[in-house]
Amino acid sequence: MRWLMVTTLSGLLLFSLTGCWNKAELVEYAFVQAVSVDLSDKGNIKLTTLFYKPSGSSALSKGTGTKSSFTIKTEGENVFDAIRDITIHLGRKAKWDHMRAILVSDEVLKTHEIGVILDFFRRDHEPRPTNLLLVTKGNAGEYLNIEPFIEYTLGQQLRSMDEGSSRFAAKSMNQNILKVMIQMKSETGVAEIPYLYLNKKRGNVPNIAGVVLINNQKMAEIIPPDELKAFLLLNHQFKGGIIITSCEGNNGDSNHSLQESFEVAKGSTKVTTSLKNNMVTVNIKAKLIGAAGELSCSTINTAKEELDYKTRLSNQIKNEILTLIHHLQSKKLDALGIGNMIYAKNPRLWLAWKDDWGDRFADVQFHIQVDVTVANSGMSGGKPLTK
Repeated sequence: MRWLMVTTLSGLLLFSLTGCWNKAELVEYAFVQAVSVDLSDKGNIKLTTLFYKPSGSSALSKGTGTKSSFTIKTEGENVFDAIRDITIHLGRKAKWDHMRAILVSDEVLKTHEIGVILDFFRRDHEPRPTNLLLVTKGNAGEYLNIEPFIEYTLGQQLRSMDEGSSRFAAKSMNQNILKVMIQMKSETGVAEIPYLYLNKKRGNVPNIAGVVLINNQKMAEIIPPDELKAFLLLNHQFKGGIIITSCEGNNGDSNHSLQESFEVAKGSTKVTTSLKNNMVTVNIKAKLIGAAGELSCSTINTAKEELDYKTRLSNQIKNEILTLIHHLQSKKLDALGIGNMIYAKNPRLWLAWKDDWGDRFADVQFHIQVDVTVANSGMSGGKPLTK
């Protein structure tokens, strides 16, 4: 009898449980994998939305030559207006919770505030705040016509490219809508977004390398890929990369025809600020651990040879950091968060400096110290194969 009562009560409780089903069927939705934002000839917002194309299986669609995706172009007074017009072409409502990437043309960010462009994607409940955000060189919609190399969808391909470029090459950085919005709300208000462009020298191959700096909600500057290692180090986002050094000739000059590479497995940086007589001094201490990737002229069998090798690496990294700092100071763009550090230390002083911080940042003094640890010299020992 007791068993019967428990079974009956459990059965009744099942009807009170919530589920994932609702009145909307799958045939009412079209699932978005990526979207691009451009400007029309009239100055309106022009969206190109990339959708998944339903099929029985991915293998079947590839075997029959059927594309796994398609695009719909719409135009409106704002982003939401353009999104609602998707239904008049497709007959289904766009579903945004599976989207992987948002592409915004650099032409848009020269005239429109990025907060206006991203407001829908942050305010609506469907788009994820962790969606990849990219700024494109030229028309963003054209990039959605590219076929993915190895991933099944272009949205996932772009995401993998950004992660790989950041993790292994140190030529991009992992950014999403949430991180960008947080950066824009900081005291300095400078945000960074990865840059997507086509490499015309290699057959219009898409590249994610470099970052676009956003200041006052608009595009302000581009940090090129060769400055990204230093940029990631100073922003505590360095995950791995390669340092290239030139061999020294007999007269002490650099021989650019012979170059060596050092693979960095781990990099960390400590950035501190000090205030004295209304002058800001920034101390940078960078520590890198890695191994020799290629040796063309260096021999690191003895302690002295290893010290010389480490000194050349340290000088190269220091020069790259100085190049980045001079670039940012010439543009009066504090993309290193120095102003945020001052605000955390002395909020009252920061309020007095905030309006002309760009000019003050250009005069900040930087002291740089780099420490390199050579973990090993690889499988071939501590000398080049030519010796």
